[in-house]
Amino acid sequence: MAICIDFELIEIENTIARYRYGDCLRELNGMFETDLYRFTSGELPGDTSMAEVVVLLNNNQSQWSAIKAFTKIYRHFQEHGEYPVKGGYYA
Repeated sequence: MAICIDFELIEIENTIARYRYGDCLRELNGMFETDLYRFTSGELPGDTSMAEVVVLLNNNQSQWSAIKAFTKIYRHFQEHGEYPVKGGYYA
């Protein structure tokens, strides 16, 4: 069974990025926000829960899918030092 999640950047406010995400070829109706600058700087303790790193913003979402999108966003951020505009997680 294939997994396909698309995401796109909505806005960046200070260091917080807000993303829309969802299953590929469907409406991106989930939303979350993350602050990778705080996360990567060590400002957040190592035992911080993913629910505090990937904050869901509406009721049309899956925490699991948001975390899959977040992993791709995080890897891009580590490599390029900026939030990606869009992308996806495919497995």
